[in-house]
Order: sequence, then structure tokens, then C-alpha cells
Amino acid sequence: MPKLKILIAEDSKSMQAFYAQSIPNEFYEKTIVADGEVALHAYATAKPDIILLDMNMPLVNGYEVLKTIRVKYKDPLTTIVMVTSASEKNDVVACAQLGIQGYLVKPFKPEELNQAIAKSHRANVERRA
Repeated sequence: MPKLKILIAEDSKSMQAFYAQSIPNEFYEKTIVADGEVALHAYATAKPDIILLDMNMPLVNGYEVLKTIRVKYKDPLTTIVMVTSASEKNDVVACAQLGIQGYLVKPFKPEELNQAIAKSHRANVERRA
């Protein structure tokens, strides 16, 4: 079974290390970037199956990355999970209106992260079938 491509957009070095250790290499081919601008470039070139987006990043924030992917690139298919410390209802609603598959609030454990990734992607694949 081929690995799923996962793009992780996170500016925190400690969170980048957490993702690198917590997301299993046997299931995912990981690309980790530190800002939204690079995330959009990586999205366009790598065509990931799943994107984990931090809301607060330099240059282009996670919400703008999400909006660009869904509106400009007209991609409703890529599984996108917002991973952020922002838990305001307005943030969640705004992201949901743009078609996210998951919203995970920091801090969380590796098991919670991997469950959220798997559950969000599975639901997205089933929705498309």
C-alpha cells in the first residue's frame, strides 16, 4: 500500500519535531514547512493527500492557505485539518465554511493527532465515494 503524502505547515520548531516523531513513517510521506507561503508552494508541487495547517504562521496564515486551496485552486478533495491553539468558535466556523475535515486544538498527544488524521482522511474519502 502506498504511503499517503502529508504536508505539515507549522512554524514552531518544537511542534515540527513533535510531528516528525509522532506521525508514523510507515504510513505517511511527510513534508514539513515553516510558513504559509512555502506551504502553498509545497501544495502546488507535491499534491499532498492530507494537510495539517497551523492557524498562526508567518507570511501567510493557515486560514489564508486554506482559503487559497479551496477557492483559488478549487480543490475540495484534499483532506485539511487545522491544528492550532485558536479555539474560538468564529475560527472554527470560518474554517468549516471553507471545507475542512478536522480541527485539532493544541496541546494534544500523539495518539490524538494520529486518530484525528486517520478519522478526517477516512471520512473525506468516504464522502467522495
